[in-house]
Order: sequence, then C-alpha cells, then structure tokens
Amino acid sequence: MALNRNHSEGGGVIVNNSENVLMTYDHIEITFSDIEPMPDAFKGTKKGSVFLTPYRVIFVSKGKDAMQSFVMPFYLLKDCEIKQPVFGANYIKGTVKAEAGGM
Repeated sequence: MALNRNHSEGGGVIVNNSENVLMTYDHIEITFSDIEPMPDAFKGTKKGSVFLTPYRVIFVSKGKDAMQSFVMPFYLLKDCEIKQPVFGANYIKGTVKAEAGGM
C-alpha cells in the first residue's frame, strides 16, 4: 500500500507506463479500521473514486483531505469478501498489508 503517490492536482490518477485503467467507479466511500495507532490520514470515511488496473486498486479522494490517494496492490490484499446486503449498499471488506517504504 502507498499513501498520496498516485493522484494528480486535477483529481485524476497517475499510473505507470506499463499499466492502464480497466474500470473507474465514482461516489466510493472507504473506511479504515484495526490500525493502531490510527494516523490522521486514515481517520473517518473518505469519499472519492476508485481506479482498477491489472495490478492494483487506486483510491483518489475528492476534496482537500490528508489522504489524496491510497494504492492497494493485489498481492497485498488478503481475506477479501464481497458483501451484498438486502438493505444497504454493496461493499468489499478485506485486509491490506503495509508495503515496506509504502507510507
């Protein structure tokens, strides 16, 4: 995972030359839990867009927040579950491990 490395000033995403964006989803909310101690950048619910590439998921927040972008490479995602409640929005729940030098 990496924090604030893949966003542009205009609110877009920056990807490597060897990858492309497969899908984009707007109006996404992301929440972090089970982090001790919880850094300010991870507190609260963040709203923005998600960009899916062949190698990772990139979240880019909307507005001025301490977290402008958050990158989750697929090889660092563990225990992912897709939830589809009857009354509520669909969501993905899982664990992202920290990458050495990623934050």
